Amino acid sequence: MNRGLLLSEFLQIVNDQKTDEERFNLFKHEKSPIVPRVLRMHFHPNITWLLPEGEPPYKKVKDEPVGYQKTTLEKEYRRLYIFFDPSQNLPQMKRESLFIDMLEGLHYTEAEVLCAAKDRKLDKMYPNIKEDLVRLAFPDMLPPKVEEPVKKKRSRKKKVKENV
Repeated sequence: MNRGLLLSEFLQIVNDQKTDEERFNLFKHEKSPIVPRVLRMHFHPNITWLLPEGEPPYKKVKDEPVGYQKTTLEKEYRRLYIFFDPSQNLPQMKRESLFIDMLEGLHYTEAEVLCAAKDRKLDKMYPNIKEDLVRLAFPDMLPPKVEEPVKKKRSRKKKVKENV
């Protein structure tokens, strides 16, 4: 991400590209650690957030211009583990309170991205950012895709009555 570009802005730029190849190139050349981290938190099947589903009750300031927020996801990404690492032994109320504090410090668009990643709805915000594209751009980030076996339809043979 270019300096000063929020994660939400970068993901919107990627999403708005005309082809998957252009999206792939933007991801591939991205140096920011927050991009793969948030995508991993959204797409990885073994990551379970220790927060309730849905948008928490935080104060969303929509009239604050970009650059005037207290913090960014770029600065906060190192603390995100406390929201899905059970070994942290935080009381649930404290974990939720820390999450709300983080959301209130972010620009509202980044807070929305984080909530969408938590609820696995990031692909609804950015429909052109699909799991297959993320797997190509960040090959070691997700576990191998397990293909479910195709169930064969059982054919029902009609019993034919033979006339004797």
